[in-house]
Formats: sequence, structure tokens, C-alpha cells
Amino acid sequence: MTTASSEPRGELELIRRLAARFAPPGAARGAVDFGDDMALLDPSGPLLWTVDMLMDGVDFDSRRHAWDAVGRKAMAVNLSDCAAMAVAPVAALCAVALNERLSMADAETLIAAADACGRQYGCPIVGGDTNSWAAPTVISITVAARARSGAPPVRRDGARPGDTVWLTGPVGGSILGRHLTFEPRVTLALELAARLRPHALIDISDGLALDLSRILTASGCGAELDAAALDAALHADAARLAAEDGRPAREHGLYDGEDFELIAVLPSDVPESDAAALGLRPIGCIVADRGLWLASGEGPPEPLPVRGWEHFR
Repeated sequence: MTTASSEPRGELELIRRLAARFAPPGAARGAVDFGDDMALLDPSGPLLWTVDMLMDGVDFDSRRHAWDAVGRKAMAVNLSDCAAMAVAPVAALCAVALNERLSMADAETLIAAADACGRQYGCPIVGGDTNSWAAPTVISITVAARARSGAPPVRRDGARPGDTVWLTGPVGGSILGRHLTFEPRVTLALELAARLRPHALIDISDGLALDLSRILTASGCGAELDAAALDAALHADAARLAAEDGRPAREHGLYDGEDFELIAVLPSDVPESDAAALGLRPIGCIVADRGLWLASGEGPPEPLPVRGWEHFR
């Protein structure tokens, strides 16, 4: 962490710097410019909203993690929520409670990195709030998104027995670094939704088992995971972490969280080749019996514990 110095400080100075960095010309923004009391959006159709808050010491560690990586993650987790419903992000608001010893340069880097990540997906920061306190830094970003033209957002409650369960990428061991560097699956989600028409989607923020269970609860059904397919979908980081802590790599894949891949539940008539063409990996199927099960081919499927990351436990 860079500490305070003789540089110009204060909320007004920080906002001045951010406005100079972010604000397009007034003519491009309409009647309300960056820095006023509210931001002006002119969407075509209704907006969907999501918000995530990251706290120093919980979601990142400022003693080890660079502020640009933290800012990027703060935006990316919100973009991942957009991917989870196959909607296009439009704009973001950023609120920060900065540790009072944080330098202006680090504060600007934090917010600028969040904005840069958002702009990659057409989602600039258009406003927010800045505060400081003696406690660790907190950053909260709210994102507005728009559904695809003529198509509703993909919800959690559409899974049906016979559907297949897929992942957009490997899982497990994200704490080794991927929890900061992941790419939100916004572009892939929009293509997936248009081409394969999934019955349900969710992003893996709290762990594969826990987030899949949210689809199952909302849909009133269960899922049977194939042990061999699940093992094939584990990230190399899961094996690396298993070698360090002695926990099975499969356990890391099921419960670690912050992979920010998508779980896609596809209709049974979607050809496997079409899903594979988008890079999806099969891990199981939806069944009528509620619960989460693991099938190894030896005896009946065994129940899997449903757990993962939870705040306020």
C-alpha cells in the first residue's frame, strides 16, 4: 500500500482527476456531465441491475494485491453477473470507502482499472461516490445491463429433467491467482444464449456445488454429475493446490469458488458438438430427484454435500 504524502489530496481532487480521465465531452453525454449529482442513461428498453462489494482482507489483500488488479476484479465480478443472465452491460456506478492512508495515486489506479475493465465490454463508469475512513478499503460497483433484442434474460429456474449440465471452463484452485485475473464470460454468454438457448445459467462465484444448487432449488429438480467428466473439467490449479494442502483436487473444483466460469443447463436436444464448438465442457445432467449427486459408474450415485463460500456464516 502506498501511504499519504505531500501530494494534493481530498475528495474534490480525486473526483477532478477521475472526471478528467472518464468524462467524454458534454455533447456526447447529453444534459448531465460526469460529476453532477446523477448520471444520465438513455437505454432502449428496461435495464437489469447488479451490485457487488469487495472488502480488503476478505475479497483481496492490499498487502499482496496491486490496486489495479483489485479494481479490475471489482468490475469483473459484476460483469460476470451479466454473463450469468446473458445480458449486455451498459454502464456502472462505483462507490469506494478508501482507507485514509491510501495515496491519491493508488485511489485513482483502483477506480481507473475498474473503468478500463468495464469499457472492454461497453460498460464505462458514469458516476459514484468517494469516502474515506480508518478501516480497510471497500469498493462497490453497480452495473446496469440490457437484455438481448427480442430475448429475455436467462434465469436460474428453467432447468428440467433430461437437460445437460456444462461448464464454460475449468474450475478449482482460483485462489492461486485466477480470482483476480479471470475474464468475465459476457461475450461467450451472449453467443451461447443466441445459439444454444440454455434453460438456465449461473456464474461460479461461491463454488460449483453451491452455485449449481441455486439453479436446482429455483428449478425444483436435482443434478447428477459424472465423476470422470468432473475430473476432466478441473483446472491445473486445483491439482497444484491439492498438492499443497492435501485436499483432493475434485474437492477444490466443487467448493473453492471464484472461478467465474458459467454453469450452463442446455436442452437435451442440443448436439454435443454445438456445445463443444463454444468450448463448453459436459459435467452431468438434470434429474427429477432433488439434490446433487455424483455418479462414478460403480454402484448408485452418491449424494454430494452442498457447500461453498458464504458471508456472515
